[in-house]
Amino acid sequence: MESSYLIGGIIIATCATYATRIIPFLWFRTREPSALIKYIELNMPVMIMVILVFYALKDVKWESYPYGIAELIGVAVAIGLHIKFKNALLSIFLATLVYMVLIQKIL
Repeated sequence: MESSYLIGGIIIATCATYATRIIPFLWFRTREPSALIKYIELNMPVMIMVILVFYALKDVKWESYPYGIAELIGVAVAIGLHIKFKNALLSIFLATLVYMVLIQKIL
């Protein structure tokens, strides 16, 4: 394969990706968002966190050591941080860090 063919493919893929990201903003910039869109925008971080909690807890072996202690502590840290700071990124990052430290170093 020639490098010009690969570069052309990368450029086309880049333009297509950029277009799919920018066109909705250009199309809807003068319109007021609907009540549904406002509701989703307001509640999306919490929805994502709930999905992540269920995903994190789906394979926990509750009947054997360490009985899901690290997972429960991680979830508690995420909930506590989100209630206190209302920052989903901070909550997810620090809870993941706490969980990783627990499973790697402590439990």
